[in-house]
Amino acid sequence: MDCRQSRIATWPGLTCRATNVVTTEGNVGVFRQWAAFGTSRDGYYVHLFLWEGQNTFSYLTADETTADFVKWVFEYGKSITQVSPVSRYRDADYVTFVDGKMGRSCLGFRRVGRPQRGGYDSVMGGVLCAPQGRSIGQADIATLIDNSRLQPQTR
Repeated sequence: MDCRQSRIATWPGLTCRATNVVTTEGNVGVFRQWAAFGTSRDGYYVHLFLWEGQNTFSYLTADETTADFVKWVFEYGKSITQVSPVSRYRDADYVTFVDGKMGRSCLGFRRVGRPQRGGYDSVMGGVLCAPQGRSIGQADIATLIDNSRLQPQTR
């Protein structure tokens, strides 16, 4: 899909995808997932993810740990090692880890949206992996979380 149509505010070079709108049993909960991913010219890999309720009856929980959420979002999540304790930067929780499949230093974050009906209207997250041989630093954490935002809804 054209990234300009994504709910995730992306930057040049990313590929975007979205699911169709799906409903839960009873057609009360209505949801859509968005993703943006790619590798920059300097070798950093990024994957951004948004899971969003599509009406005021739809809500998402954040019951799992941040580390479990990152394992679920990350394509090589089953192979991550050396997961740090959870830290907080502004409005997001994050962990650093090693991508056990590719040997890269990475970080993953999760940010919840507005409270809604016993959960949240959205859950956003992302993963950033440095090229092999480079590590993730505080500047990388701030840059990823600060630049992971939503585009205004067009309803």
